[in-house]
Amino acid sequence: MNAVDIATLPRIAAREFLCGEVLALDAASGAAQLRYRVTEMHLNLAGTAFGGFLAAMIDDAAGLAAWFGARQRPFATVTMTVNFLSAARVGDALLADVLVTQSGSRQAFIEVRLAHESSQRLVATATVVQSFLA
Repeated sequence: MNAVDIATLPRIAAREFLCGEVLALDAASGAAQLRYRVTEMHLNLAGTAFGGFLAAMIDDAAGLAAWFGARQRPFATVTMTVNFLSAARVGDALLADVLVTQSGSRQAFIEVRLAHESSQRLVATATVVQSFLA
């Protein structure tokens, strides 16, 4: 494992809006764990987090993994399939566990599991495909 000094990571505005923080990151494989906190800004009228914000958390986490797992090459998300499994509410801390399952010369395939930190109950799972731009 080749751990990244998290203090040296650049500030990402989207991650800040999502109240996210990187907890662990392996520079060689891109494997990562991030924590996001659900706030009032993320809620729909039912009082739960909008699926779009949960998907944005997943996209942020997958992007971090793709960047490091693919030797810091520029990329774009090509597809993202998200399976929503349970709700998240204000104050919930969600952990995103990220794994680059395959990375080639043109694309990376990434799996993300988003779960409640306290209970480990899954909120969403996703498969993300990133296409390299250079």
